[in-house]
Amino acid sequence: MKRNRILLCLLWILSLVGISFYGGPVTYGYFIMVTLIPLLSYGYLLAVRLRFSIYQRLEGKTFVSNHAIPYYFTLQNEDWFAFASVRVHFYADFSSVLDLKDGEEYELLPEDEITKDTTLICRYRGTYMVGIKSVEITDLLRLFRIHYKNPEPLEVSIYPQTVSVNELRSINLSRILSREYPAGHSVPDLTVRDYVPGDDRRRIHWKATARSQQLMTRLETGEEQQNISILLSTCRDSSVQADYLPVENRMLEIALALSRFFLLQGIPVRAYHRSDSLVSTGISDNVTFANYYELLAKLAFFPNATDKLLFDSLRGVEDVLSGRAVFLILSRWSAASEDFVRLLNANSVSVVVYLVSRETVGIPDGLSLPRTEIVAVAPDVKLEEVL
Repeated sequence: MKRNRILLCLLWILSLVGISFYGGPVTYGYFIMVTLIPLLSYGYLLAVRLRFSIYQRLEGKTFVSNHAIPYYFTLQNEDWFAFASVRVHFYADFSSVLDLKDGEEYELLPEDEITKDTTLICRYRGTYMVGIKSVEITDLLRLFRIHYKNPEPLEVSIYPQTVSVNELRSINLSRILSREYPAGHSVPDLTVRDYVPGDDRRRIHWKATARSQQLMTRLETGEEQQNISILLSTCRDSSVQADYLPVENRMLEIALALSRFFLLQGIPVRAYHRSDSLVSTGISDNVTFANYYELLAKLAFFPNATDKLLFDSLRGVEDVLSGRAVFLILSRWSAASEDFVRLLNANSVSVVVYLVSRETVGIPDGLSLPRTEIVAVAPDVKLEEVL
């Protein structure tokens, strides 16, 4: 393009020299023609810009991250003149279009169309734009180029994916759940807990079931409490979408993977996070897990939902302070985090911290928390490799 502009400029200078020293109708005609070329080229671009049509479509508006989504788009020329060069550029920060090159050049003859039937992958949970982001058109002589945003982008809502793991390789789970590893308290006879498939139906506590509207089971004498809690921070540390989306997506995936893992092990868990207030969700069967998934899929993170607020609201929750283990999912380590973990350790509660961050800083060197394991998790690695 630069070369063509230089060549046109040299031709215009030559035509100017011709009319200055020679004159005549041929020389003036040549000067006028060379002078009009850039005007005609830019007018052609404006005509293409006004008449060019893009149609793109997805099968729905709500999808799951890292799952293939059928995606179609059509470039259409409904006029009598050709569109010499059209390039489309895709949103690439959070999604990718498979089998198509970004910026690929297309030529559209009169009344012609190009249709692409392919697949789109969204990497993170959230609401954002996908598909064609912008269009670039070039004139016939390749002198000028117009680059403009697609006036009708596609907005999608993406739910987090559920990753199933067969074991938690990052921690010594058998040690944490072992009866030789002291827990907070023992549960006296006739205390009840949520019914788990496989429990003896003769131990169903019908009065407690009627009160709670869900099946409750008597614990046997001396059966040790095995409360497991999943605590999810909802604090957003950045205002840049490219920074916070991957981190929040991975935090939600960890919460879902942990709850799914314990569900398959037949171990009920209770999950906590802050919205306007503290939210508690018991997960003991597929129905309660599905409810928890829907809750997390629409969960909003806020800068003012600080970890200190979460920990302060949990200090009076007996199930957390007297349970066997707490799984804490954070995006940063803070003084409030350390204070709360020390409180749990003082109550004989084991803690596993999943710290999701692009950086490995934030945990003080030499930190001594004897009942705590800290697992650093990068936002873009495979979850199966770090859990």
